[in-house]
Amino acid sequence: MELNTLLMRPYSPAIQSSPDDSLDLYSLVPYPEDYHSRAESRRCFNTTELNCQLTWTDIGAQEQVTERTLSSLAELRGYRSLHCPQQNGLRILSIHQPNSWRPLKVTRDMFQEVVETVGASSELLELPLSFFHKTMAVEEGFTSAPVFRHNHDSIEIAYITKYAFEKPLEEKGKDNWVLRQTGVYQKYDFATKNSTWVFLHPTPECQFQNRLMRFLQSPGQRASLQRNPLLIHNILLGTFFPAWRDYLKHLESRMLPIANTTVAAEIDKPLRVNHESLTAVRGTENRCLVLQPIFRSLDKTFEVLHQANAALADRGATQQAELKAMKQMLDNYSSTVNSYGQAAWSLQSRTSRIATHITDTLSFKDAFIAKRQSEYMLRDSTTVRVITVVTLIYLPSTFMATLLGMNSFFEMDPDSRHLVVSPQFWIYLVCSVPLTAATLCYWWYFQKAKQRSERANNDALMV
Repeated sequence: MELNTLLMRPYSPAIQSSPDDSLDLYSLVPYPEDYHSRAESRRCFNTTELNCQLTWTDIGAQEQVTERTLSSLAELRGYRSLHCPQQNGLRILSIHQPNSWRPLKVTRDMFQEVVETVGASSELLELPLSFFHKTMAVEEGFTSAPVFRHNHDSIEIAYITKYAFEKPLEEKGKDNWVLRQTGVYQKYDFATKNSTWVFLHPTPECQFQNRLMRFLQSPGQRASLQRNPLLIHNILLGTFFPAWRDYLKHLESRMLPIANTTVAAEIDKPLRVNHESLTAVRGTENRCLVLQPIFRSLDKTFEVLHQANAALADRGATQQAELKAMKQMLDNYSSTVNSYGQAAWSLQSRTSRIATHITDTLSFKDAFIAKRQSEYMLRDSTTVRVITVVTLIYLPSTFMATLLGMNSFFEMDPDSRHLVVSPQFWIYLVCSVPLTAATLCYWWYFQKAKQRSERANNDALMV
């Protein structure tokens, strides 16, 4: 009876949690394991904790600024356990590279701990992929798309901003300007009014990081940052954004001296441009090419910040005056970046035209030289023809004079005044005839070998 009851009872399998149940299918990074494999192949993180460094800065409700540098996963976990998010607080986690071509100074496990500390969505995992070990300037024109997430509990913002940077005097080389990038992640919690930031810097002495720390030490500036959660974005943009104009000026200054020498050129005189000039102009053109996607990405970032500004105002996190001021600032940034994009496009077009002009000038010069050489060869060939005709006229008589002048074979009989041929004349025939035949045979063999080589090359090209 009990067995029958068990058999008739409907089967209900136990519900077990699967790793896939925690995936966020509305995220741009729905599969974190794929991110980890990509980060490992790109060498985005340190493999050991030997040179790790992470700066943790907290501002509590009492406006006390605490800063701590952590160098291992154990330190990070211990410090996290002692510092919980506070009401109306501000937390900043800063990670940097030894230089802009090296991995971030944290291990993969340390960065995963940062993600859990912040409570970030998987979009944060995309930012480190732009900070990896490299040996050449790859991805200069690439910036990850800015991300904005808004739900009932919080908003999240993540983007990469690129900027032009002029090296210090002691580091300047052939080109004293480089393109660098900073990764930005922000999460604002509506309930606690706590704002958490993660910054990925290309160098330890990042100008933005130093400026931000000075602002946090100022009570007035610190109050402004806590009153409007988006103002730190303006500290970043205001630090690096104006350098774009100086960078465009630098590129133009590299192009103009060459452009001024290619306005007009006389082909029959030495040129003031060469292939090195063409290389320099093409290099400037390539530097302009990467600016267009960077400026478009910046414009998209401003749109994301517009959305975040509206979301904060809708939830009452900012006042109406703060909303309008931020909106005007972002509109002005957008207008400025559009003007920079137009200037970069104009400079790129000018460099392209100058490069074409130099190429045409060098081609005309080569054609002019080839034409003059052809004229010289034509005059030389005319002279050779004249010499050949004269030689053909005088060669028979010269041959006969030489032959009859050989005293060993021809003598004049003094009595009869007749020409006497020596019985040894056969020696001349035996020597001259084989020598002439050997010369003709060598010439014939050389011509045949040349024809066979040409046929073989033609057959190889056809294959």
